[in-house]
Amino acid sequence: MMDPLGCLPRLEELFSLLDAKLSEIECEINNSADPDTDSLFDQSEYYVGIGLVAAQQYLAEVATFSCINKDKAYKLGLRHSSGIPYIKAIDSAANYWKHEAEWWKDLETLNNSNPTVRNHVGTIADTDYYQLSNFLYALSNNQEIKLKYLLPIINGWLSALGSTKYA
Repeated sequence: MMDPLGCLPRLEELFSLLDAKLSEIECEINNSADPDTDSLFDQSEYYVGIGLVAAQQYLAEVATFSCINKDKAYKLGLRHSSGIPYIKAIDSAANYWKHEAEWWKDLETLNNSNPTVRNHVGTIADTDYYQLSNFLYALSNNQEIKLKYLLPIINGWLSALGSTKYA
C-alpha cells in the first residue's frame, strides 16, 4: 500500500521544515556553554513532539481509511530489538508529548501515568531525560535527531499494512 490518502508528501515536507529547525537548535547547542540552562534541549524536544504528533495523525488516518483496526495496524511493520513495534512506539511518543504536562501536576500522577507510553518511549530512548529527542536519536541509529528517520519506518509500515489488507 502506497500512501492511500496521498498525504505522505505533506508529512515529508513538514518533517523537512522541522528538521531544519532542529539543525538550527543543534548548532546553538554546540555553541552554548550550557544548553540545558539556555533551554535548547527543551526547544528540540518541542519540535520533535510536533513532528511525532503529525506522524501520529497520519498513521491514524491511514489506519482508519484502510478499514484495519488501529490496534492491529500498529503492530505491523518493523520492530525494535525489544519487540516493540516502531509504529506503536511513534504513537506512544506522540501521546507522551501531548499528555506529559498533565502527568506533572504532582509526582504521584506522573508515577502513575500511562506505563505503556512511558515503557515504549523509555525502552527505545534508553534514558529518562529528553525522551523524545533521545527516542528519535535511537531511531536514527544514533546519527542525529531528525524526523526524516521516521519516514522509512512509516513506508515499511505502509507496505506491511497493504500486505495485511489484501492477505
